[in-house]
Amino acid sequence: MNEETEEKVEVGTPLTSEDEFWIEKMLELSANSIRSIEEAGKQIIGMITVMQGIYAAVLAFSGIKEIPKGSIPAAIFYISPVFLWLISLFFALRVFKTKRYRYFSNSPDSSKNTFKAIVDFKQKNLNIAYSFLTISFAIAALGIIYWLVRA
Repeated sequence: MNEETEEKVEVGTPLTSEDEFWIEKMLELSANSIRSIEEAGKQIIGMITVMQGIYAAVLAFSGIKEIPKGSIPAAIFYISPVFLWLISLFFALRVFKTKRYRYFSNSPDSSKNTFKAIVDFKQKNLNIAYSFLTISFAIAALGIIYWLVRA
């Protein structure tokens, strides 16, 4: 047999119990990844609800609602968290959106790629929702702090 066409098989070292432990942990994480992403989406939706309630109470009882009367930029500043929360809510809800994926059930590669596509879609939407939530929280906090310092 020609050496150039002969396949070379490398034999690795046997897995240790620690190696097997970490491989098993990664398999568990992979199996639960969609559930954990969806749980994080639920948490973001809950946080948006709480933040809207707090922000509405602050606006209603503190007199902040009078600031925008004289200034369009101030009105945009104090209203922007609400719009950002709506955008965040939209992307958090997309975490739960179902899509039809084409895959071949007898193909490990197809199954793996489909699973990865599902996780990537959900994770991308969760990250966008989280980003808008973070920005909205920062703007709302700055507005409240500014009003408290100014008053």
